[in-house]
Amino acid sequence: MAKITKPLVDSLGSGDARRIIRDEELAGFAVRRNADGSIVYLVEYRAGRGRGFPTRRLSLGRHGALTPEQARRAAKDVLASVLAGQDPAGARGARRRELTVREVLLSALEHHWKPKRKPGTSKAFEEMMHRTLIPEFGTKRLSDLKRVDVRLWHARQTHRPRQANLDLAILRKALSLAVDDELIAENPARGITPHPEKSRDRVPTDDELRAVWNAIDQGPIRESARLLLKLLVLTGCRREEWRSARWSDVDLDGAVYRLPDAKAGARNVPLSGPVLALLKLASARSQWVAPNDRGSGPLTFSNIRDAWAAVLVYAGVTGLRVHDMRHAFATRGASLGANALVLRDALGHKTLAMTSRYVARQTDPVRELTERIGERIVATVKSPPAPVDKGVYRPSGNLRKSNIPRKTA
Repeated sequence: MAKITKPLVDSLGSGDARRIIRDEELAGFAVRRNADGSIVYLVEYRAGRGRGFPTRRLSLGRHGALTPEQARRAAKDVLASVLAGQDPAGARGARRRELTVREVLLSALEHHWKPKRKPGTSKAFEEMMHRTLIPEFGTKRLSDLKRVDVRLWHARQTHRPRQANLDLAILRKALSLAVDDELIAENPARGITPHPEKSRDRVPTDDELRAVWNAIDQGPIRESARLLLKLLVLTGCRREEWRSARWSDVDLDGAVYRLPDAKAGARNVPLSGPVLALLKLASARSQWVAPNDRGSGPLTFSNIRDAWAAVLVYAGVTGLRVHDMRHAFATRGASLGANALVLRDALGHKTLAMTSRYVARQTDPVRELTERIGERIVATVKSPPAPVDKGVYRPSGNLRKSNIPRKTA
């Protein structure tokens, strides 16, 4: 034990490696030479009153960055905080053990979304995390993530409002689980106003649908993608329902596709003549109806996205999504007079309210109806009035001859 001064620290050699020298004037202040030759200043204290509490050791910094006197003053500050009931070394250790936002997101994915959501949903969430949330917030400790950080990031995403709202919802749920697990006290992503979203429903016109179909036939895309896109147009199914389709689920003789795990539960999709013709011409080189290039799995989401982009360019159509083919199917079914319950089952919806969102208001039927109403009104106002019965007037009331006064002379 000696007073820690600069000459003393400079005199520490390789023979003093890992040796702790404690200051004789300030209890708890010490210096140590490490095996790599670096010298660090330390402070030691007991985390509580009594021998039952553990002894803590906290590094103050390296010699060179700190002089002995600066380290001494830092040690006094730490010891003063200990007397006030704090535990600086424990807090620093807890911070090192604190989870990052990345770890919280991946934990939510593994222990919440994957067990409770469909594989396609959890896969989409994972892609969104790695594309946006983890690069933006992943390295932050939970306690360092502030509401202002999330709010300002979200406010900058005006070029992608819908996707930003989805990203925010994922982050909010993951942090909500962290609150439930008592990892943080409050959710910094809660209460942030989402971006306004414009309606995404878009029903292709007959000309657009014709151009898209021809582009699917003639455009530079994979044969598997060609088949998949045509099936989506002709059946109104969701993208994932045909992307994950296996030949074992397709009964060509019974003209039905048995969906074992659709969004609204297991259901059977009747296959029309054009669909059967497509499937019978397709080569079953894999267990998947629309396999990837190796046949080892279905087409990837990026395969479908790239194929659709090529189709739109070839067709000269803009602003149309793959999912809009589902709207096209529903709207044309409604225009043919399909019963709402039948249309709901054809689309695989749980409720009629959801089906109504897929059926666009068409101009032609409304125009036809207004023409017919207008003609009826014009015919009414221009037609001659109906004949009125002009019979002899008979006064009402109980008029008796005896009640009429006699004319007096």
